[in-house]
Amino acid sequence: MWVVVVAAVAVSLSLTFWQQIVAWANRTLADWLGRLFGEDVREAFVLLLAAADRLSVAAQRALNAVRERLVRARILFRRAREGRLHEKVLQADFQREDGQIVRLEQAEVVPWHELPDEVREKFIRRQSAQVEIELRLKE
Repeated sequence: MWVVVVAAVAVSLSLTFWQQIVAWANRTLADWLGRLFGEDVREAFVLLLAAADRLSVAAQRALNAVRERLVRARILFRRAREGRLHEKVLQADFQREDGQIVRLEQAEVVPWHELPDEVREKFIRRQSAQVEIELRLKE
């Protein structure tokens, strides 16, 4: 599930700077490819760049749709089976068009040594069965 969060951040950053990336690639990289390998390679690269732009715009629209409907996102770390196992649970609450809130949840077992340092510390210091981290996806 961490992969999903990291991918969302990477996509968000890429989308933020996408126009600058495309302009640079079209201006600099395409011309360099044309000089080095010929006009056919340059034209193929520009076509690939245009296809990537279409995909980027679709991803940006999808990300905006998720942001509009996301009410809350958090990661819970829970002790399981008398404290021997720990679960990482990603919870996201989305609002449907009819106003109803739907919770999506994904859990996985995580070894103690792979838990974030602050989570292990909270488990030890507070002797609690659960640690929660709120994700700030909306600003």
